[in-house]
Amino acid sequence: MARKKRVRPYHSLEEIQMRKEQLDEVIELENKEIQRLWGVLTEKDEEESRSEQIIKYIKYGMMAYDGMITLRKLKRNYGSILNIFRH
Repeated sequence: MARKKRVRPYHSLEEIQMRKEQLDEVIELENKEIQRLWGVLTEKDEEESRSEQIIKYIKYGMMAYDGMITLRKLKRNYGSILNIFRH
């Protein structure tokens, strides 16, 4: 059962306006924090050397190969990929 939030009673338009301004400040601060974190998340990595790039692509290739082998084994054991999800 969901709990209801207590709503603070407002007795004047000034109280409503003050609360609205407080919430706007909180929203603005949270928005700035989200933008900062998004910038950190999407920031470009340092320039990789040629050997690091090759290692990265080899690693991606090995992951793709492993995924294909896993799918092949599942298909062989279950007859079809869709049978995996049936009860």
